[in-house]
Amino acid sequence: MNRSLPRLGLLAALSLTLACTTPKNEVVPPGGTTGTPVTTGKTPYVTITTMAGGDTKKGFVDGNRTAARFNYPNQMTIDKNDNLYVIDQRQSYQGGSVIRKVDPAGNVTTFATGLKSVTDICVDPRDGVTLYAIESGDAIGVYNGIFRISAAGDVTRLSGGPDAGGGYSFGYRDGPLAQAKFNTPTSIIMDKVGMIYIGDALNKCIRKVDLSTNMVSTLAGKPQDSAICQFVDGKGTEARFCSLEDLTIDDAGNLYVPDWGNHAVRKITPDGTVSTYLGLSTGYSADKPRSKSGVYQPYRVQYDPVNKRLIVVVDTGTYMIMVTPDDYVHSLDRILAHDYADTSPGTSHANYSLAVNSKGELFTLDKYNHCIRKRAITWQ
Repeated sequence: MNRSLPRLGLLAALSLTLACTTPKNEVVPPGGTTGTPVTTGKTPYVTITTMAGGDTKKGFVDGNRTAARFNYPNQMTIDKNDNLYVIDQRQSYQGGSVIRKVDPAGNVTTFATGLKSVTDICVDPRDGVTLYAIESGDAIGVYNGIFRISAAGDVTRLSGGPDAGGGYSFGYRDGPLAQAKFNTPTSIIMDKVGMIYIGDALNKCIRKVDLSTNMVSTLAGKPQDSAICQFVDGKGTEARFCSLEDLTIDDAGNLYVPDWGNHAVRKITPDGTVSTYLGLSTGYSADKPRSKSGVYQPYRVQYDPVNKRLIVVVDTGTYMIMVTPDDYVHSLDRILAHDYADTSPGTSHANYSLAVNSKGELFTLDKYNHCIRKRAITWQ
């Protein structure tokens, strides 16, 4: 999450980054291959229902569906059993202190505690239940680090904390995980072989963590001395980013990053080659081929491995678009029905995290209304 977003105070927020998803079936990246379903000429419509939370009523209460209470939930992910895990109880500018669990029936329980400023979580696709979390270090006494959270909710710190060589975990340093340094990391994702990828926001690069060797390296991008944003496609450290808001991964192991400050969605191949998947648009650009479409202030991304499509939140949470396998960009803001009082559309009911379950159903996190929504997509 970008600290300098000028409109953040005007927007309500939803926060599943990027959440880790288990690659399934054949490799069909968004923007697809021959033989994929053609959606050109068809229009998606959305029906929204509240999965859990009190819709503007905040708190810290376990319970079923709308009886539960959240307090500025931030990001979420989903496991192989379709349980949602939600960062909750905001403790700092963007991080939460507990992980809540929402089962498919809408029962909300407190899953893990003892955290301070966790900004993103993902599921390990190798077992489908272990979680990994990243803390941002955006509050006093909070470091930059990685946690492993077991299926029982036990929390283990893998990195971060005071530096044995002096100072703390803020900064930039590759090498052994225990000594690695990050600078306000905001997103985390894992691939099917167990590599962790981290959006290291203020270092403006993507870091890679090999858990088999406990070594950290830089996959793409490079820390910049200047605060001025740079926008360069290329391989590895040749590439330049501005804002790393979220991460998702497709079946082929390609990463997608919403580069908010550069108004672009960037694609990163497993070898670290960075290209522009969706470029700048001067406004809300959907319902056209991807080659003619664009984005403005992209904020969240989620690959749907069931339907082989990429969902992108744009305009810092206000709107949502979807890239289907036939390389067509559709708007997801045609609402057929919803179960809440939408007194300020696009502001108080915005989209700040995404998750897709094993059925291909989409969930969104409505941060400032303290609840989770389910969005059913139908084609007409």
